Amino acid sequence: MPNNAQSLQEIWQAIRKGKRFFIAGHLNPDGDSLGCTLAMTSLLERMGKIVYAYASPAIGADLQFLPGISKIHVDKLPEKADFDTVILLECSDRKRGGDLDAILNAAHTLINIDHHLVSDAYGDVNHIDSGASSTAEIIFQLFEHSKGEFVPTKDEATALYTGVVTDTGRFVHSNTTAEALRVASSLVALGADIARINQVIYFTKPYIELKLQGRALEKMQLRFDNKYSEIILTRRDFETFGATPAQTQGIVSQPTMIPGVEISALIKEEPDKVSVNLRSRGAADVSQIAQTFGGGGHARAAGFKITGKSIDQVAQELADVISDVVKKLA
Repeated sequence: MPNNAQSLQEIWQAIRKGKRFFIAGHLNPDGDSLGCTLAMTSLLERMGKIVYAYASPAIGADLQFLPGISKIHVDKLPEKADFDTVILLECSDRKRGGDLDAILNAAHTLINIDHHLVSDAYGDVNHIDSGASSTAEIIFQLFEHSKGEFVPTKDEATALYTGVVTDTGRFVHSNTTAEALRVASSLVALGADIARINQVIYFTKPYIELKLQGRALEKMQLRFDNKYSEIILTRRDFETFGATPAQTQGIVSQPTMIPGVEISALIKEEPDKVSVNLRSRGAADVSQIAQTFGGGGHARAAGFKITGKSIDQVAQELADVISDVVKKLA
């Protein structure tokens, strides 16, 4: 865990000094990445700063309800890289936000705020807290460090609560700490719209996604004494239902409900790559598996992407690695 007070103070100093800000979360933004981007954009605008908020390549339908979403420039970089300060949120390395080299290199100050277990200290100012449930938890602590000068608005609280609740899996994952619950409670007290968050994110799913989920579960295979669940979705599977790989949220976690399953993998064939999502019931650290393939994440939730290989090749190479892992769990 970092020296929280010191690094939070350094972030505030950089924020107060900066005038033109570029903010981005990781590619394929989730609730934490996007929620933090929106909350920070709102805070900086309240401080009178000029802000360019960016997300790529798209924002999921389940997050379109978030207040201020229209301020995000989706898959559209600015024409000029004339920002004095860049803030990258939940990006474990400087490439996780996309092709931002021109903007990063031109900026005077790069602020890196992240909670991943494996994360590069690539910023001029770094706050990396792997003990935090989410980056949203850190951003709330940043507000608190202003000692009352800046308190999250209702919309900012909604954005940050979305980050906490999604990264903790509705407060069931092992990262649901006392601090995570304290932060969530504080955000509710500040007006976070938890009824809408729950309804849209957890109780609304398009017909196409439900059909795709059915196909995924139908294709699920248990391997290695039923300790490993493997789901492979090909391009044909997506085409059958008119779905996209982005419409697979939640699928990879379902096999971990099966008694005995320790690791679950969802392997997706995309137009230019194969992407893999990993989940662990708790005994295995899937972030270490992901690192083997150039990815990363958390002990119970991780992933990676590979180009230049077929989906069958990736599935076999992953199975070889997981075979060794589950043998050590016996």
